[in-house]
Amino acid sequence: MATLANHSDGAVNGNGCDGMRPLPEKLIIDTDPGIDDSMAIMMAFQCPEVEMLGFTTIFGNVATTDATQNALLLCEIAGRQNLPVAEGSPEPLKGGEPRVADFVHGKDGLGNIFLPPPTTKKIEKSACEFLVEKVSEYPGEVTLFFVKSYGFK
Repeated sequence: MATLANHSDGAVNGNGCDGMRPLPEKLIIDTDPGIDDSMAIMMAFQCPEVEMLGFTTIFGNVATTDATQNALLLCEIAGRQNLPVAEGSPEPLKGGEPRVADFVHGKDGLGNIFLPPPTTKKIEKSACEFLVEKVSEYPGEVTLFFVKSYGFK
């Protein structure tokens, strides 16, 4: 999805068909970073068509707190420690125990490589608060990319 933008100098960024680059897509990734999500995140970091606004985390491959730590680590590895990481719910919305598939991607979610803890911290806002803030700040411009399948009980 490309966005048109008029600039004060009269230039227009179009859809790329006219030789002009489209404006980057504003993106928030909701993730439970295991190996698979980590690859998608690192690819998104390299994509000039994407303006990363931040991450929200949730359980799945690992518990939510571990997913948050992994997202922070990935940002640090990529030199993007300025990106906000907001932690989501530690349990299913309908209650009960979360199903964590740590047997797939290892106890750390990253193949049991057990990297040192990140030096950056999650933001104080919850994932829900962060999402509301960003879609309100950029109405109609934010794409939410849910990398995991939600295991609603």
